[in-house]
Amino acid sequence: MKTNSSKLTGKILALLAALSLLISSCGSAKSKTYVVGVIVELPWLAAIYDSFKVSMTELGYVEGQNITYLYNPEVGSDQAAFDAEAQRLMDQKVDLFFTIGTLTTKAAQKAVEGTNIPVVFTPVINPVAEGVVKDIAHPGGNVTGVQIIDRSPKALEWALKIAPQTKHIYMPYNPADTITMMLVNGGILETIPKLGLELEPSQVSDVNEMLERVDALPEDTIIFLLSPISSLETGLEQLSQRAQARGIPIFTINRDVGLSPFPVANYTVSIAAEAQQGARMVDRIFQGQKPADMPIETAEYFLQIDLKTAQIYNLPVSDEILSQADTIIR
Repeated sequence: MKTNSSKLTGKILALLAALSLLISSCGSAKSKTYVVGVIVELPWLAAIYDSFKVSMTELGYVEGQNITYLYNPEVGSDQAAFDAEAQRLMDQKVDLFFTIGTLTTKAAQKAVEGTNIPVVFTPVINPVAEGVVKDIAHPGGNVTGVQIIDRSPKALEWALKIAPQTKHIYMPYNPADTITMMLVNGGILETIPKLGLELEPSQVSDVNEMLERVDALPEDTIIFLLSPISSLETGLEQLSQRAQARGIPIFTINRDVGLSPFPVANYTVSIAAEAQQGARMVDRIFQGQKPADMPIETAEYFLQIDLKTAQIYNLPVSDEILSQADTIIR
């Protein structure tokens, strides 16, 4: 008959064995070497890639030791260029794609078809409608990742709380930008008249037309920038300067960089947070989970307010609004 002491010893040994097995299982992925192909849709989104690498390091994937990233910042900006880059990365035997943007995700999805190479994306708006995954809860196939929900109407509501005298809105967009048009047609056009605003002519074909429109805007106008607006990105710095000269404040959604001065308010997802979500998903895949069974995650939105920019436009921001902001720049 076993004594209590021997029973306890047996339990301890069993626990240690189980713990050793768990540590061995968790560390097995870190002992391998991985090659990750990265494709970024827009230059300013490269900040997500930088944050992703930081998060991967925190998870135990050290560049140059057990993980290698293949990233070319000079790929191009259209679907054909992304398709070519995805195939180039396939030829280099990547173990996984990390894609930033909808078009890059579609390129990787096409490249891995018929293989078991996984794709983790961020950020993609409505991945089901885009044909990237079959279902949010059960993606199926090789692709999973972090989606963003279109919160443009909410972002505009925040803008009006800060600039309540607004009567007109200028929201430049180019119909040639397919991702932008998802936002334009996603509810913001219906929201504008409900909020008592008049939409100024906003459809433009290029940067010059976008800038020229600013000169004709009424004084009680705000500029509301959607993101992404791919074909207009190169003119945003000029837009910001021209708007400031006219005394017309800019509000944005999903834009952490690219404007100076910073927008009065930006309702956006956190680059660091969504990169961290993507890194965790990559880690789980390296641990053996299948992307087909990993539900799509959703990025959380945060309100950023720049009081210095608000002062430029003589916009007092109440303590009530500031108390609801996640980030305040003073």
